[in-house]
Amino acid sequence: MNRQDLGQVLTPTSLVSEVQEFRAAVANPQRSADEIRRAYGLIVNHAGNLNPHAPGFEWAGVALKEAACLWLDCKAFRGH
Repeated sequence: MNRQDLGQVLTPTSLVSEVQEFRAAVANPQRSADEIRRAYGLIVNHAGNLNPHAPGFEWAGVALKEAACLWLDCKAFRGH
């Protein structure tokens, strides 16, 4: 699958949903730091493959910023 195909499969709405799941994972103390790190990496990877002309792209950007803040807060809180 090439980058253009990924942009058609990954929608801004799906990224927003992924960040909502990430928020729940960060709040779950049973999730390991490695699981959270991998989930954040996937979000960043998926965000890079979004079509900037797709409807809702701006909301995906807001969700990406939220994921970055969650990631930084999680690292500080868990001491990693």
